[in-house]
Amino acid sequence: VYKRQGIEFGALSEKDILAQSEVEVSTRDLFDLEKGRTPKTHGALDTRMGISSNSSECSVCHGNLATCHGHFGHLKLSLPVFHVGYFKATIQVLQSICKSCGSLLLDEETKRQFRNELRRPGIDNLRRMGILKKILDQCKKQRRCLDCGAVNGVVKKAASGSGTASLKIVHDTFRWIGKKPTFEKVEWDKDLDTAVQNNPDIERFIKRSMDDLNPLKVLNLFKQVKPEDCELLGIDSGRGGRPETYIWRYLPAPPVCIRPSVVMSDSPTSNEDDLTVKLTEIVWTSSLIRAGIEKGISINNLMEQWDYLQLSVAMYINSDAASPSMLPG
Repeated sequence: VYKRQGIEFGALSEKDILAQSEVEVSTRDLFDLEKGRTPKTHGALDTRMGISSNSSECSVCHGNLATCHGHFGHLKLSLPVFHVGYFKATIQVLQSICKSCGSLLLDEETKRQFRNELRRPGIDNLRRMGILKKILDQCKKQRRCLDCGAVNGVVKKAASGSGTASLKIVHDTFRWIGKKPTFEKVEWDKDLDTAVQNNPDIERFIKRSMDDLNPLKVLNLFKQVKPEDCELLGIDSGRGGRPETYIWRYLPAPPVCIRPSVVMSDSPTSNEDDLTVKLTEIVWTSSLIRAGIEKGISINNLMEQWDYLQLSVAMYINSDAASPSMLPG
């Protein structure tokens, strides 16, 4: 007799998503019209993810609607995006590490003291969260990285336009508590003065000049975080936890049976579930970005498509993640 000790929750890793997947969804086409509306191979209704009709058969387990519980697929994104469910946690990790080398912004003695506190026998979750809050607050006060010497400022969610939700993170490098500027700030101001002299039109943008921490840059930073520092970030690296799991590179596609097609009685067409529609949208946007990178695309167009991919994935996970004003007209 086995006794269940408990349940653990966590973000799926890239390895987990691929391990549970039966097929990669890589085309936005749902049906192969040449075969009489047969679900398209590698489409969002591929029968390797199960079925939603009594007249079909699962390609993996060969079960019918009553016996097949469905199987997961996956999408490979052309560029990484933030996981909207862990967006706040992503910002907190960035506030705790160096934005140049990924080191935790604490000295070794302080790290040791905090580890001892977190490992005390019988510590409850409330006290543990209090210790992690102290770690975060202390990291925020560290102006310069103790490993590489880089200057670290304020990490925050980017300001959004009117009526829109922002899924961007910026690093205001030279904003901190204190009045004495560093030599990097002095050099930065000199460079800005020179730039304004050559192009006066950019002066109105200077106050908004910050380092954009896009998902690709954040992913590379998170990969540099040391396993022993994960514990101080509230991440259990001993059980496979890593901050990289807060960034989507592969997206799970749920079984077809939980997003069934609704066939119209007086029409050969069908109405598709919102999840299926969103999956096709993500596949299409990702393919446009991939083609643009391969063939050449302007940076403005690339960033617009990347922003829309981020928005689509966020709404796929949580439909309340963005306001309707962010949708294309």
